[in-house]
Amino acid sequence: MFVTLMIVLLMIMVGMGLDTGHLVYVRSQGQAAVDAATLAAVSGLPVSQAEVEARAAAYASTNNYLNSPNNLIDSTNVSYIQYDSSTGNITDSPFAGANGVRVALEKKNPYSGTTTNNGMISPLFLTPLLNLLGSGSAQGKSDIGVSAVAAVTAKPSIPIAIFNTTCNNNDVNDTGKVPDVLIRQSSSPADNSCWTSYLINPPSAKQIQELFQATATCTGTPTGNIGVGTPIQINNGQQNSDYADAQDLFYPYNPTNKCWIVPIVTKDTSCTQVSPILGWGKICPTDVQKTGSPKYIKADVYCGQTLNRLTDALCFTPRLLRETKVGM
Repeated sequence: MFVTLMIVLLMIMVGMGLDTGHLVYVRSQGQAAVDAATLAAVSGLPVSQAEVEARAAAYASTNNYLNSPNNLIDSTNVSYIQYDSSTGNITDSPFAGANGVRVALEKKNPYSGTTTNNGMISPLFLTPLLNLLGSGSAQGKSDIGVSAVAAVTAKPSIPIAIFNTTCNNNDVNDTGKVPDVLIRQSSSPADNSCWTSYLINPPSAKQIQELFQATATCTGTPTGNIGVGTPIQINNGQQNSDYADAQDLFYPYNPTNKCWIVPIVTKDTSCTQVSPILGWGKICPTDVQKTGSPKYIKADVYCGQTLNRLTDALCFTPRLLRETKVGM
């Protein structure tokens, strides 16, 4: 009798171990699928909702997971989120206000409460043997939910750094509109900005021109970790070619409707030193004066901006986020 009981207990222990290993394997397969689908999907966020969902489905189709032929990742698995980089908070969002994407294989979205019934249902092979001991509650299957969240962050590339004095009361966190600013770059005390090549040294006219050109295609833009506090290279000078390249970038995108993220730095009309980024602003150009004196870019200026705004940049960097709400 003792040997019989031991055999039963050993079988249950082995069964639980095998089922646990199987569930871990199933989860790892599903996690790889949603990770790939999310990174693919979020890259389409600046384009359109249809592009987001198409990319999620296309990349997920190359990954195998439990019952994948009958539980394909499509638009019902995709939801949209707003990510606050300052707090790390993730909230549900409509597409129009989203800066991130969530792709999940789960039964219920924990942010919106929407029931999806897209979870992976894995059979349990040996754990039900617990019922032999009279528990009667051991299930023959397990619902496995996996999800991934990714957000896009604007990649700074416009080679203009505006002075904090351009902001209302020097407040770089102020979000009010400062209209019709003549953005000029020279050693004049009246000027209000510098050219910047970000981390590229020296910040020559050639580098400035190349950054304007690179922004249009998001190729050759600055690399490296650029954020608040990052020391950037600044320079001044009113070369015609710099303003010509600025005009070529701004005007094809209808300057009355398109704005651009730029760094805010401490006022230094000499523009001859490295200056740390104090915050972010955006400029909405309305005119470029590339000849005569002084030369300028006329724009409405808004301070207190972030790199999470999709409408204020062409170039973005996608990244996966830790989803603490579901323990991912």
